[in-house]
Amino acid sequence: MENSRSRRLAGFFALNRTVAIVLLSVLLVGLGEELWRPFMPAYLKSEAKATATTSVTSGAVSAAALWSVGIFACLLNLFEAFCYSAGGQLTARLGDRGSLLLFGSWTVFGYLLFLLFPEPMVAIVASLFILGWEPLSVPVTFTTVGSTVSESKQGMAFALQSIQKRLPKLLGPAIAGLVLGWSAKHLGDEDAGIRAGTWWLVAGSLCLGTISLLVQWRFLPEREKPPPGPPALKIVAQMHPRLKRLLLAEVFTRWCDWLVREFVVLYVLFVRGISLEETGFLIALQHLVALLTYLPIGRLTQSVGAQPFIGLTFIFFALFPLVLVSIPDNRWLPLAFVVYGLREVGEPARKALITSLMPEPVRARGVGLYWGMRSLAICWASLVGAWIWLTWGPETLFYAAFGFGVIGAGIFYAMARERSEPPFAV
Repeated sequence: MENSRSRRLAGFFALNRTVAIVLLSVLLVGLGEELWRPFMPAYLKSEAKATATTSVTSGAVSAAALWSVGIFACLLNLFEAFCYSAGGQLTARLGDRGSLLLFGSWTVFGYLLFLLFPEPMVAIVASLFILGWEPLSVPVTFTTVGSTVSESKQGMAFALQSIQKRLPKLLGPAIAGLVLGWSAKHLGDEDAGIRAGTWWLVAGSLCLGTISLLVQWRFLPEREKPPPGPPALKIVAQMHPRLKRLLLAEVFTRWCDWLVREFVVLYVLFVRGISLEETGFLIALQHLVALLTYLPIGRLTQSVGAQPFIGLTFIFFALFPLVLVSIPDNRWLPLAFVVYGLREVGEPARKALITSLMPEPVRARGVGLYWGMRSLAICWASLVGAWIWLTWGPETLFYAAFGFGVIGAGIFYAMARERSEPPFAV
């Protein structure tokens, strides 16, 4: 009876052993990342202040800090573009297990590098190794779900995967905010506290990354590797027309996102004057809202379809920077982060749509190429964001991001509609 109930529950959540191990890996590595990642801009700002040759007013965001954050985000997107494409290629050649073990080793190396050499530029390079895990592993997730879960249940499978990714984003920032706040009070200096607290958070992340690597090595089964597919350029040229339109809309929307993404923490901390602890809880609120949408939306995609929810995602992407900058009273800032969380309402539906339009023989490489082209197209957004902040101020930056979001949403609703089109050809 118990086994029957467990099988029904696993069937409802579109869960099997391979998917479960991949999701557990996502959970552990994701929690490790989120213990320090949301406050990386604050860490770089503190390091820039510590190494500045001229005096910087406490709480001010210097040009060096803004450019450090902009360069970090630009390099991250360039590196992600490479990792998405490489992740697809490696997954096709090494299989799920081999590729995840390789990617997990990269992450552990990055943590060691950060801990041994915490200087700003080395920390940025180390962060790229750590944060490369997600773009490298995305093709594995898509191929695992696409090949082991029926198409009608893929929305639910991706909803569960999104929950596993979102739980760390809910817990990590709240924990990080408390640790950094305590460290700052203990040392009597906010910048020194951020630097010291970040080191200890990264040490904890190293432990989680190591556990994840051991779980993959011990429990993840080997699956037969697919035969080599067509060249990358042919995959791109023959990509489904709906995917091409979705990609175009996403590029504008991700420009909206990355113009401000790395600067949100700096804006909230040093322009709006919110404490480290409060900032951590605001970020956690964002991810709690996102998490609460996944299961009901994942279920609804099976009956309603993906299109309505993907459209809502584009709308909320555009609204967030406008709402954040328009709120006059800090007591209402949680409203902006609720909107921030609602951006994810169509995430499982979007992933299910991409998976359904990528045939299995080229799915790993096709997904990697899709994400890689998107990251390459948006890599300059953070540098433009730093320039806008320095030239016209943070408020203008958030209004500019809203403009890009409106364009992205408009393109999606104008072009990415259901149409009768020929299937993807290989």
